[in-house]
Amino acid sequence: MAHKPISIVNLSFELPHKVCFSGFNTQILPGDRIAIIGRNGTGKSSLVKMLLGEMDGTSGSIKGLEGVNIGYVPQTVLEHDNLSGGERFNKSFSEALACNPDVLILDEPTNHLDQNVKHSLLRKLDNYNGTLIIVSHDLDVLTHSVDKLWHIKDGKITVFSGNYDDYMSEQGIQLEARQHTLNELKKQKKQIKIEKQKEQQRLDKKRTIKDNNKMAFDGKADKNQLKSGAKIARLREQLEDVQNSMSKNRLPENLQPNFVLDSAYVSLSSTLVSVSLGACGYAIGSPVVSNIYFAMDAKDKVAINGSNGSGKTTFVRALMQMPGIVYDGDWQLPKRSDIGYVDQHYANLDLNSTVFQTIKDLDVFVTDQDIRKHLNSFLFRKNEEVFAKVGVLSGGEKARLSLAKIAAKPPKLLILDEISNNIDLDTKTYILNVLRQYPGAFVLISHEKAFINSLPLTAQYMIRNGVFMNQK
Repeated sequence: MAHKPISIVNLSFELPHKVCFSGFNTQILPGDRIAIIGRNGTGKSSLVKMLLGEMDGTSGSIKGLEGVNIGYVPQTVLEHDNLSGGERFNKSFSEALACNPDVLILDEPTNHLDQNVKHSLLRKLDNYNGTLIIVSHDLDVLTHSVDKLWHIKDGKITVFSGNYDDYMSEQGIQLEARQHTLNELKKQKKQIKIEKQKEQQRLDKKRTIKDNNKMAFDGKADKNQLKSGAKIARLREQLEDVQNSMSKNRLPENLQPNFVLDSAYVSLSSTLVSVSLGACGYAIGSPVVSNIYFAMDAKDKVAINGSNGSGKTTFVRALMQMPGIVYDGDWQLPKRSDIGYVDQHYANLDLNSTVFQTIKDLDVFVTDQDIRKHLNSFLFRKNEEVFAKVGVLSGGEKARLSLAKIAAKPPKLLILDEISNNIDLDTKTYILNVLRQYPGAFVLISHEKAFINSLPLTAQYMIRNGVFMNQK
């Protein structure tokens, strides 16, 4: 049975250091297929929690949720920890569908999925007849699985009917129109300035003539000058309005990382990792990954990809010498203290600390001013951003803070485990920018080919059917 309309009334959500959105009014009708889009930190996941009844907005309300059967799969599936990220999602998604939900809510469902599993999900979504609400940055989802967008941007939510292609087309038309208006205003301003200069030249010429009509002319010229000045002032205001509107559609500002390296790090030139005829798993005689031939020097950049459940996480745990791993073959690894690890959940951050204290605790910088300068290069500039608790940061902000930690004290080996998950396109650009400049060695675990191919790698490997292989 279809649910009754769900009304969102004047809903607002604010955090201590920013306003996410305010004054949102809309209805969710039976059969709607809605995508919630926007940069990390705009409040998308918080809006989902409000729809689930798990939290309230700063003001406003959501009416009509009583009696609605909601199926939900969160961004980070914590259950079934013996499975890979993709396998966890598939199991949780199947459990949500088994409840025959009136409304199905998915928060970034494709983040952990390889291409085959993602295409399977898209087919299942096509066959789902209930109301769909999905948070996503995935262009395939936004193009094929929804027909309405809620875009959270600049402190408000805009509702658009159509898919992402329609939306971007409309945005392009609007941007082109604003550019045309801007060009026309600039032309008008230039023309008025020319006319004003001509009027001033005529005035200067007439002032050299001593006759009885001089006073009458001066009055007329002054009036013409006043009119020209008023026109330019109005045009200046119009230009500023259009330029401000266009600035919101510009590319994100680049991070400018300053890597703090000690002499021991710089001088390191020997082999960092070496594995020969290796295998690893969780039980003797039952390897998850085998046939491992793998070597890295101090400045190598390596990517490892593979489908869900292929053994990527097991290999990472082996590199980090985590408890419970069973090894076979010859493994030469750096000390655990020389390895830095950043995953998609940013477990390297203390949620109870502040942004400032996170960098201060590294004991790298001498003065508070040096810390502020370092954070500034990772776009933490305002006091409310610098002294915000890590726990209230968005995924994108946590990614930037993790990168700031890496830049302040780079490890001998950096391991990045599916770090491109859970982030918007702007944050992905930030991460790529930092990794392109990173001076040390890193291992990137990812199934996202476009992300991998955007980096200056020295080698690529794949794990397929439990076998570790070099991709030439």
